[in-house]
Amino acid sequence: MAHKTTEKSLFKKFSDIMEQNTKGVQIGCYSVAFIGLTFALRRVRPFSRFKKPSDIPNHFIKERRELIGTVERVEPNGILLINHKPLIALPGIKEGKLPTKIANVDIGAHGVSWLQILVAGNEVKFTPIAKRDQFVECQFKLHQTTHDKKERVIDLGVSLVAIGFGNLIESPIGKKDKDYRYYTQLMYARESALRKKMGYRYYIKPTKLILAMISRQISIATNLLMQRFFKTTSAKLPTKAIAAA
Repeated sequence: MAHKTTEKSLFKKFSDIMEQNTKGVQIGCYSVAFIGLTFALRRVRPFSRFKKPSDIPNHFIKERRELIGTVERVEPNGILLINHKPLIALPGIKEGKLPTKIANVDIGAHGVSWLQILVAGNEVKFTPIAKRDQFVECQFKLHQTTHDKKERVIDLGVSLVAIGFGNLIESPIGKKDKDYRYYTQLMYARESALRKKMGYRYYIKPTKLILAMISRQISIATNLLMQRFFKTTSAKLPTKAIAAA
């Protein structure tokens, strides 16, 4: 009997130890899971609505995180004001307009008009590339459905350069750079515009020069006519009238 009692006592102690260890392991697992979830939320920022350049985490830039938003307005200087949409929208969080700009593209007046028609009020996907004080430089993609119900993706920067409404801003980018593919597409778009003789260099700038030349010719002709008019009028006036004048 004493032997059996000892065995039961040992078994009970062993059970108590195992139960304590199990609880400890569970608490440890829950703690690790909670810490991991907190870290993931801080890294992914699923509830954050970005309203200014400083709101975007630096690792979003390094990892080239793609974001979604609606273009609320296109400013005359080419700034796109984006209403950023978080992964999970929580009630009570005010909307804001994140100032963005198409990376590596200098947009002219015709390009701004093109953007206002094409993207204002539409949803776009944008990838932050660099943060500036007043705006964020991004690569933009617009998803459209064609008449035959097929989806096409328009890269706004590449399209602007391809049709001659934007100029490529030169940048020293190597093959290992994360934006090398995007920059290469911009270079190909510029070459295509040059081959097709599109854009500012071929029809906007020459038109301005022609108009300026016509304006100068009109001004010269007007001056000559005025001089002839005054000479003719002076010749017809009596000598006394001229002297009195």
